[in-house]
Amino acid sequence: MRGTLAVYQKELSTYFRSPIAYYVVVFLTGETTMAGTLQNMGILLLTLAPVISMRLFSAEYGAGTAELLLTLPLTPWQIVLGKYLGAVTILLLISVGTVVDLVPLYIFGTPETTTILAGYIGFVLLGMACLAVGELFSVLTHNQIVAALITAAVLLGFWFVGHLQDFQRSDVLRSLVGYLSFARHFTDFIQGLVRTDGVAFYLVVSAVALTLSASYLQWRR
Repeated sequence: MRGTLAVYQKELSTYFRSPIAYYVVVFLTGETTMAGTLQNMGILLLTLAPVISMRLFSAEYGAGTAELLLTLPLTPWQIVLGKYLGAVTILLLISVGTVVDLVPLYIFGTPETTTILAGYIGFVLLGMACLAVGELFSVLTHNQIVAALITAAVLLGFWFVGHLQDFQRSDVLRSLVGYLSFARHFTDFIQGLVRTDGVAFYLVVSAVALTLSASYLQWRR
């Protein structure tokens, strides 16, 4: 636990020494103000998550500090979780930043608080899954731009995969393709439906991606 906390603190300080954290928070907050929907927040997150996660390990490779990091008395899981939690903290700050946009809704209207809360839960879960996938490709590649591009392509694939349902003749394949869709589960959340399968889906995606990242670091050792 202490090792994870040390990596987390280092990662968080690195974020705030660079313009990435400030750019992402301001960009997403500004865009959601104009768009005014949680749906657009989710779509924007697919493009911003790669920017947040691309440097998690690729920056270590580029700076030549990856080998030093792997020789420290830390387990692969401590390293992976510490960096992941740093990225998730940025995600939570983004969420807090967009809450400001809700003030006019409560002043001039009567929005459904439960629906908004469900949407934000979905937003955070979607972000956690996206960041875990981004960390996986960051640990696999030595170039931050390559990591970001691959992550963006994979996330967009997960988002739009549900459209392939119409081309599946098998009911099993149709259900599987629909279940793998990030958009389908996120739509449930923004409609105020916090379903167990949606929560489990995002958590499983995160867990699988983090496990693969830790396994790769273990292999490198």
